[in-house]
Amino acid sequence: MQKLLHPLFRDLSNVPLRVALIVPFVLQITAAVGLTAYFSLRDGQRAVNEVAAELRNEVTNRVHQHLADYLETPQLVTALNASAFRLGELNLRDGKRLEQHFWQQMQLFQSLSPIAFGSEQGEIHAVDRLQDGTLVIRVIDTSTAGKYHTYTINQQGNRQQLIRLDTTFDPRIRPWYREAVQANKPTWTAVYPYFSSRGLAVSATRPIYDGAGTLIGATNATVSLSQLDDFLHRLKVGRSGQTFIIERSGNLVASSTAELPFSLNLEGVADPRRRLSAIASRNQMTRLTAQQLQKYFGSFSSIRQSQQLDFVVEGQRQFVQVMPFTDRYGLDWLIVVVVPEADFMEHIEASRRTTVLLCLGALLVAIVLGVLTSHRITDPILRLCSASQSLANGNFNQTVSLGGVNEFRVLAQAHNQMAAQLRGSFAALEAVKDELELRVTQRTAELQERTLQLGQALDLEALLKRVTDKVRDSLDEAQILETVVQELNQALIAECCNAALYDLEKNVITIHYEAVKPGWPSSQSGALPLETVSDVHQALLEGQILQFCRLAPKFSRPQAAILACPIFDDQGVLGDLWIFRLPNCVFDDLEVRLVQQAANQCAIAIRQARLYQAAQAQVEVLQHLHQLKDDFLSTVSHELRTPISNMKLALHMLKLSPSSERQQQYLEILQAECAREANLINDLLDLQRLEADRYPISLETIVLQDWLTSIIQPFLARMQERGQQFTVDLPLHVLPIQSDRNSLARLLAELLNNACKYTPPQGEIQLRVEQQIDPALPDQTAALRTQFEVSNQAEIPPAALPHIFEKFYRVPHADPWRQGGTGLGLALVQKLVAQIGGELRVDSGQGWTTFEVLLEGHKNSDSSQLR
Repeated sequence: MQKLLHPLFRDLSNVPLRVALIVPFVLQITAAVGLTAYFSLRDGQRAVNEVAAELRNEVTNRVHQHLADYLETPQLVTALNASAFRLGELNLRDGKRLEQHFWQQMQLFQSLSPIAFGSEQGEIHAVDRLQDGTLVIRVIDTSTAGKYHTYTINQQGNRQQLIRLDTTFDPRIRPWYREAVQANKPTWTAVYPYFSSRGLAVSATRPIYDGAGTLIGATNATVSLSQLDDFLHRLKVGRSGQTFIIERSGNLVASSTAELPFSLNLEGVADPRRRLSAIASRNQMTRLTAQQLQKYFGSFSSIRQSQQLDFVVEGQRQFVQVMPFTDRYGLDWLIVVVVPEADFMEHIEASRRTTVLLCLGALLVAIVLGVLTSHRITDPILRLCSASQSLANGNFNQTVSLGGVNEFRVLAQAHNQMAAQLRGSFAALEAVKDELELRVTQRTAELQERTLQLGQALDLEALLKRVTDKVRDSLDEAQILETVVQELNQALIAECCNAALYDLEKNVITIHYEAVKPGWPSSQSGALPLETVSDVHQALLEGQILQFCRLAPKFSRPQAAILACPIFDDQGVLGDLWIFRLPNCVFDDLEVRLVQQAANQCAIAIRQARLYQAAQAQVEVLQHLHQLKDDFLSTVSHELRTPISNMKLALHMLKLSPSSERQQQYLEILQAECAREANLINDLLDLQRLEADRYPISLETIVLQDWLTSIIQPFLARMQERGQQFTVDLPLHVLPIQSDRNSLARLLAELLNNACKYTPPQGEIQLRVEQQIDPALPDQTAALRTQFEVSNQAEIPPAALPHIFEKFYRVPHADPWRQGGTGLGLALVQKLVAQIGGELRVDSGQGWTTFEVLLEGHKNSDSSQLR
């Protein structure tokens, strides 16, 4: 504030005191009165805007709600009629029942006129409401010989008396019928002048299909829009506000004025009524409002949300709000509310005039009082000012005498005392002057020295901040060390600066980055055993910072003054920083503190980078596990749902099929899918028990000659049916083995099942059993190796071979029989082989795929000796 007022006071330095007192006072009073009047007028205008906005919002929302309620009825009636036909409650071929049903609905819904059903054969049954409110039946069917009859209705809703006959009416060419068929869903017709009433109408129409999807006809319910005119007319908007509804094309739908929403053309046309556009309305307010909306938005189609605006007509401001109205059946109208500002401004203008008059009166009184008061104050001040000017010119013997206000008397006494004191002070000042000059000289020298130190400290602090910002933003250890070394080497003007990291597990030190001047030997990226480098490193490992001078060259480095600082934190030493200078240089306290703080920041950044790398590795592992879980759950849910979906479909078709042959076919499908679901669940349970090491194992002696027959027997019929050639190679003198009978049978059955599934017609399948005995050992301890080989004439693609033991994996396009499966067979085989202590191998090439299961035991050994 002082900066803003200082130029003003400087420019007023030559203004007389009387003017300086009166003018600001008058300006302040004028500004206060002016601001009071301005804010009063502005608040009045704001109140008008707020009231107008609230009124427009309320009226627009009421119209929107009324439209929604009013137009829901015809769609509800058509939906009820379509549902009644679909549920069999209404027979569209029973004209009498249909007419009575429409008659009852017309009595319930007074806003409708008419309700009708038209068929594809050109028949129509409708109940209409005439202008006097009476109901009539309009019909075309076989009873009217294809002519359009209009009947009065008795108390029971039946036809009574023929009052009109028309031979040219066809419902299939009426807009409500054509638009329902074309839309193929419930919809609205375009707004049109209704032939049996004085106003506009709109029809809710809906096509009706039979169970086979064949079009039967269409039903409609027509609502008169003249009732909307009555509602808008009753809705008061201020004193002279108006409301109207238009389509996106700009045509009027309804208005609060008495204006008809159509124009008359009497030049020999069948229907002289033509839709009226809002911008061509005979009502000035409606016409100008529509023109302003079209000018502001470009077109009515651009209005997508409720908006408020205003415009001026003949010097009068008009408040306007426009809101879109849509429904789910395709209706798209605009609700417009316009209110003149003059409806609200009468009381505001009276209040505005009163406020201005009061403010002017207060201003005049304040100016008169200000002039009188300033005159009483300025006279004594001017006299005192003259005396002070004489005192400034060296006249210390002058005295001042003032009366009147007590403060002026005190001021005069103070002036006289000051003159006396000045006379004594001038004598003392001359003595003190020399002493002060000496002190100023000494103090200036001290300040220069402190300024130099402070500048150096600020430079080092800026360097430290720059280093901190760079290393904290980096997660790369090499980049962190490079930044610290470069900044320190440049700031300390060193011959060489390097950074090394310790590997305490391997007990080595590695220099990762080094900045050197030309001619200085480099040792960057060198790795040395920690115990052979220097005794200095023992102190660095303890967290000490060292400054020393190396007299004898070492590691090809010349003599130098060295500052060595450890890079460490609360978890231990991470590395060190070494700075080399010429032997005659030293490092002051600021430089040592800078290097130490830079090392601390470097340690924090390195630890942060390592933590980030560890966290990233953990995140990648967790993401991989999460993806595996999601894949497994997705596959399991898909595999479990597929048989269930097939069973549901088979049950549904079983209910619908009249043929016993088809029923038997669907029962077989149902049985197969049940078995597939059971197999999948059993495979999943077995696989889970195997993975959890809870699968029961019972070792027993197996005589292969008898046992293999029971394993092979279930597959012979399938192989014969498919034309597959099956051979078994089993030595005559094969020895019994010790293993788990169920597990071995399960894995061999899975391998044979896979061979049958993937072998084409006329392909070969082989089962071979081999045994090997180590003859170098005694009979009781001889090693016995039993090998089962299942081969089939089919080749697994090399890209699929690494995945065949994954859960739910099936080789794409490799099942010639479309047999399907769970995708768990080979996963179970792998787990079962591991469970019984065997080894599983697979080889595929040259048109053949072979699975080998190797079991090792001892000849004539008991179970405890087997793995």
